[in-house]
Amino acid sequence: MTPSTTLAMTQGLAADPTVRRDAVQVMEDTADRVVEAVLLQLDDGTSPRVPASLTGALVAFMQAAADGSEISIRLIASELTTTGAAQLLGVSRPTVMKMVTRGDLAAHRVGTHTRLRRDDVLALRDRRQADRAAAADELLAAGEPFD
Repeated sequence: MTPSTTLAMTQGLAADPTVRRDAVQVMEDTADRVVEAVLLQLDDGTSPRVPASLTGALVAFMQAAADGSEISIRLIASELTTTGAAQLLGVSRPTVMKMVTRGDLAAHRVGTHTRLRRDDVLALRDRRQADRAAAADELLAAGEPFD
């Protein structure tokens, strides 16, 4: 799937009533049953089975479409610019550079440009979210009970 295909698909899913109608029908057809497998029907007549790890994602996707949720698919390159890393982390580009300088985030140089591994950035994002959740829990535990 190319990025332009992804963009077109994302825009179409958010706005296309046919997608929602079809998703509603599929979800009604499955009712309360568990979807164990999804098959792809190919133009050569074969029907490969979608792995279980992807079946759950497809079902969640269809449920979201049936509910009328906006759906977006985002492709994230394996190597990021500091601007891309900043967007994923929800911070400014200078803050990313400070994180690199402090050693909080690994980076390497490509010519004069700083590049970061996607997996390192996502791991840092997950750690920051966990730290924030722990701090919020600590504040709630230390605070006065709510009325």
